[in-house]
Amino acid sequence: MVNPDNKTSILDEVKLSQYVSLIENNPCHIATVSKNNTPNLSVATDIKVLDDTTILISNNEMIHTPDNVMANGNVVLTSFNDKWAGLRLTGKANYYTSGHYFDVCNEFFNNETATPKGVIIIHIIKVEGIA
Repeated sequence: MVNPDNKTSILDEVKLSQYVSLIENNPCHIATVSKNNTPNLSVATDIKVLDDTTILISNNEMIHTPDNVMANGNVVLTSFNDKWAGLRLTGKANYYTSGHYFDVCNEFFNNETATPKGVIIIHIIKVEGIA
């Protein structure tokens, strides 16, 4: 994932199936920007890799992130392991409170500790390894 000289490297192909464990088993940060260009950073823990280019994030408690995604779908997601090696994922996001993706989200994350208010679907366009 990370090149030997300990610098960020752009990976040749978006293939999230190689990084399912890193993405799904660690808290991720999702950065968004409001329609007024105010940056926002949220922590996401209920995450599912749907396929090689698509990530689902359950919105259980996020306040600004849903509005930001609806106003400006550009997002950056980061995930790191316990040695601080990880990924920076850049993509386009959409927010749903009903429909297919919301139903899929509820299948994975609706339980006694969390009830999704909505779901963020990110279509990843660039993957970078981070040391």
